[in-house]
Parts: sequence; structure tokens; C-alpha cells
Amino acid sequence: MHEALIPAKQIDDFIILRARAFTSAVRRTLTGEVLKNENLPVLEWQLLFSIARFGSCYLAYVTRHTSIDPAHGSRAAAALEKKGLIERVEDSENKRRKLMSLTPKGIETFERVWPKARDNVAERTGRLSAKETEELKRLLDLLCDSEALNGDSL
Repeated sequence: MHEALIPAKQIDDFIILRARAFTSAVRRTLTGEVLKNENLPVLEWQLLFSIARFGSCYLAYVTRHTSIDPAHGSRAAAALEKKGLIERVEDSENKRRKLMSLTPKGIETFERVWPKARDNVAERTGRLSAKETEELKRLLDLLCDSEALNGDSL
């Protein structure tokens, strides 16, 4: 048995723990209260959301501009296609690339889940004023690659 190896001050300065706690809380609620009823695992929701966010796009574009791993994204795309939520069309110039688009059923699913997902986050951030929320977003953008976050970099 041993004592803690990391002083409390160093843990307090390790911001990733706070960020992870926030995202984990949001994910748990989203999974348990929203996605479960839709039969959508989180990764499939993330990909569906990304296609709604970026418009018709290639998986490589999504993985470059999000935290989705290419292999996991490929499996999620196959599952979404099987569920009829997206369609993939072969690129005539590059047979290995497929353009992903939401189907009407995918759009309907997104439009049903998106408000619930936003409400889920709003429940967590509701303690912040509008000014604090904007400051939090600004600070997170500062810590992240804000161009990739906003989908502006190609």
C-alpha cells in the first residue's frame, strides 16, 4: 500500500480531469436518456451529427475535423447505412472513397435527437450566465484547434 503519488495541487492543475468529468457526465445522460431510445450508440450519433453538421462528406473529412477514429468511424458508417440513416455513394475518381449523406430517415432521426442532445448539455451549462458560456466556449476554442472545431480547415 502507498500514499497518493501526485500532490493535490498538481491534480487540480491537470485540467483534462475536469474536461473529462464534464464530457463523461454529458455522455452518460445522453446515452441513458436519449440515444438508448433511438437504438443509437454514441459513436453512431457522433457520426450522424457530424454529417448533419458538415453536410454530405467523406469519412476522412469527418475524422480529420472531429475526435472520431477512422476505424471506428468506418464501423459506425456501416451500421448507420444498415439502419437506413445514411447512404454512401462511391466517388467516381477514387473508388475507395464514399460520399456519406443523411437519408430522409437519418434527417428525421437527427431532428428528433438533436434538441434532446442540446437540452442535455444545457442542463449541465445552465448554471453559467450567457457571458460565462461564451467565455467558456472562447477558452475551449483557444485550447483546441478552433479551425478544426468549427470545420473551417480543409
